[in-house]
Amino acid sequence: MREWTDDNFGNEGARTYLEVLAAKLVATISEILSDPERLALDEDGEGMFMPSVELLALLCERYAIAPPRATTSDHWAERYLTQYDDTIDRYRVTADFKVSRRRVIENTFRWLRRLATTYWDEE
Repeated sequence: MREWTDDNFGNEGARTYLEVLAAKLVATISEILSDPERLALDEDGEGMFMPSVELLALLCERYAIAPPRATTSDHWAERYLTQYDDTIDRYRVTADFKVSRRRVIENTFRWLRRLATTYWDEE
C-alpha cells in the first residue's frame, strides 16, 4: 500500500479511480474515432471527442496519469484534423472561427503529445 497524502487523490483507491476515469476517456475517444458518423463535428466530434482529449490531457498533467503513447495521440490528431478540414465548411462558420478552432484543436493534441513524450521518454 502506498503512503497516503493529504490531497484528494492521495490514497490508492482515489488513484485507481483516476486511472479508471482516464481509461474511460481513452475508450470514448477510441469508440468515436472508429465510427465516422460519431466523429462528425456536429455529432460526438466536438461534443465528446475533443472534450475527452482535453480532459485526458488535464488528468495526465495534473495527476501524473499515464498518457497514451505519442504515436496514439498523433493518430488521433491526424484523423480528427482531417475530419475537421474536410467538413468544417459545411457548418458555415466564419473564417476567423475556422482558423481559431483548428488552432485550439492542434494545441490540445500538442499538449497531449508533449505529456506522452515526457512520460514515456519518447521523441
